[in-house]
Amino acid sequence: MKILDLHRHALSLSIAVAMLAGCGGAQPPVGAPGTMPPSTALAEQDLLYVAGGCGGTCVFAYPTGKRVGSLSLSGLGLCSDKHGNIFMPSSTSSGQAVVYEYAHGGTSPFATLSVPGLLAEGCSVDPTTGNLAVTYLCKNCDYGPVAIFQNAQGSPTSYQATGVFLSYCGYDNKGNLFADGMSGSKFVLEELPKGGSSLTTVSVNQNIVSAGQVQWDGTYLAIEDLVNPVIYQFKVSGSTATRVGTTHLTGTGNSASSSWIYAGTVIVPFGQSTNPPKEVGFWKYPAGGAATKIIKKHINASYLEGATISLAPHS
Repeated sequence: MKILDLHRHALSLSIAVAMLAGCGGAQPPVGAPGTMPPSTALAEQDLLYVAGGCGGTCVFAYPTGKRVGSLSLSGLGLCSDKHGNIFMPSSTSSGQAVVYEYAHGGTSPFATLSVPGLLAEGCSVDPTTGNLAVTYLCKNCDYGPVAIFQNAQGSPTSYQATGVFLSYCGYDNKGNLFADGMSGSKFVLEELPKGGSSLTTVSVNQNIVSAGQVQWDGTYLAIEDLVNPVIYQFKVSGSTATRVGTTHLTGTGNSASSSWIYAGTVIVPFGQSTNPPKEVGFWKYPAGGAATKIIKKHINASYLEGATISLAPHS
């Protein structure tokens, strides 16, 4: 599986979704079938968002997995911040990379960030500053940079590793940013240290076939391999990442999309056998093994792209 093939698929899918969602320039009215109705009860519960299903993005109650609504827009990766805001990397019908930002339980984006490229793919929010990192496919170049939005607003500053297509990114608890990707068929991990001005390569002692989600799990840096899905835990010291654990996900088939780790659970959109990701599974983390819950009804997806949990804001 070549990284360029993955990007071509992602690009065509994201633009098609954006075109369908953008017809007429508006989303369905609040309370219409398939949308998320306003509800105090809904706003007060944790929610799971899964991009690529339900005509755009599925919204489930967490941890029950009951579908409670949907959004008409979709994206590739998803991420959320400590306030429950959801960030959706995507592309417009004209081929402009964007990130849509939703409030917890909201039905329409309250902000749209422009990214200087064709397609935004992965994202992460710095827990120490609120800065938003977004990986994207740039225009007329042979690499995929990462853009940093200060306080998740305004215009970003981009960082690149020449010849590397960065796919996903994740901040650790100290504000260091890690982004993974591919250079040809070789897996690459880059770091932007907190306060740093350039990416530096981190050597990894584990072969990863297809770069997936990068997330700080509270102790280690977790990196997902999207082919024959598995999640590895790494201890990073200086410019070296050493594998210290492996989470095997029984029953995922051989394909997955970006995962999300929260409170001892990892949520993974996956595809049975050789099928593209069309189901959502919950696994114990980091134990792995068999899924504790699988959602496959009422998703209506041809390709699920990513997941995130939005925690209900607390006063």
